[in-house]
Amino acid sequence: MNQPATDPSKVTLRVKYENSGALYASQALVQASAEEIFLDFSSGVVADGGEARAMPIHTRIAMTHPGALRLLSALQRTLQAKDPALAGAEVGAKPAV
Repeated sequence: MNQPATDPSKVTLRVKYENSGALYASQALVQASAEEIFLDFSSGVVADGGEARAMPIHTRIAMTHPGALRLLSALQRTLQAKDPALAGAEVGAKPAV
């Protein structure tokens, strides 16, 4: 017997967190290779003795290019929903101060 194809828009998905704690990130570094995008998150720059400064990375995420595009789209939709002034804002545009 053939099973009918499941409509992906009607699939119920339950999110299960491996860790429910959250880390604050005020800084992010983005690096890319031909196949992946790397997102490094930090809570900020800290003094590392003397004149030196360091940005300790607490989390690194690797994504495919299509996965990064889906993240970008989700971030745009979320920001525009929370701040209607961002509707139509272009990626990379400086926010109004």
